[in-house]
This record gives sequence, C-alpha cells and structure tokens, in this order.
Amino acid sequence: MRPIDTTIDALTKQAYATPAVRASLVHSGMMSLYCDYSGSEQHLHGVACAVVFNRSVRVHANRLEHDYSLGSDYGELLAIRFSLELLANELANGRLQLSPAPRCAVIFTDCRSASRLLAKCDFADSSYANACNEIHILLERLKLAYPHFDVAIRYMHHRKAGNALHRMAHNAARACIGKQG
Repeated sequence: MRPIDTTIDALTKQAYATPAVRASLVHSGMMSLYCDYSGSEQHLHGVACAVVFNRSVRVHANRLEHDYSLGSDYGELLAIRFSLELLANELANGRLQLSPAPRCAVIFTDCRSASRLLAKCDFADSSYANACNEIHILLERLKLAYPHFDVAIRYMHHRKAGNALHRMAHNAARACIGKQG
C-alpha cells in the first residue's frame, strides 16, 4: 500500500470549485473516503481510496494479488474493504486526537449493488461471501474500538459525475495496474 500521486492538484481545485464536493473537504466532523476498483482483461486488479478530512486529501492505492476475475462488484467490495482498512489505520494512528476530531466516516462507492451485497447472506461464490464477511468484521472492530465513531457505506448516485474526489481514487486505481486516466 503506497500513496499515489496523480493529478491531485488540478482535481483538488476542481473539488473546491464544486459546492457539493467542497462540503466533504471542509466538513471537520466527518471523514470522507472515496473508493474505487479498476480491472483489466489481463487479470490485473487495483483498488484505491481518497481519504478526505479537514481540508486534506491523501490518495492510496493497492494492486490486488489474484489472477482471476470475479466481476466489478467483487472488486468494488475489495475497494470498500481497502477503505475500511485505511480508516482503521487512520484512527489507530491518532486521527481522533486531532482538533477537531472527526465524529464519523462515510465511505463512498460507485457500486450500485454494494448495500444489497453487504446485506445478502448466501452467495454462489465463496469469494463474495469472504469479502462481505471481512467488511462486516472490520465494521464491527471499528464499532468496538471506537463506540462513539459512526461509519457508513453509501452509494454515490448522481454525485459520481464530476466528483473530483472520486476521480482521484479512480485515477489511482487505474494507475496502480498500468491503465491510463
């Protein structure tokens, strides 16, 4: 897992110029995590997350180490898991001691079926079941470790179009596997 430097400066300016997106940058009580997955026909898979809090943006990406394709919904679940792992690291490294401390985190995904998949009990493929179980375990650990800190996972709906913060994660996931913009 390494920080990725993409066209962050230009996209940050664009984010500040868009009122709906700017709210994520300046809201001091909430951490926003924009996650995305990218895959290719060569069975290369990458996930990325733009962590936004108190006017700062950090983008992280990770190449996934499997050589099979289970579809983009599965990849998006792995992006959510990656975001939760980053959030846990942020909180463990003292982000709650900052002033002002965040009270909640929202993980934004562009996967329309994320909430349906996370609520589902039975899967034909055990990989989906494992990914969902890992997400639920991470959410439960966060709730136990930080009982006054709320975490939500939300589908972006129409907010994806023109959202520079999601675009940062999108670009980083693609760059991680060697795809262009």
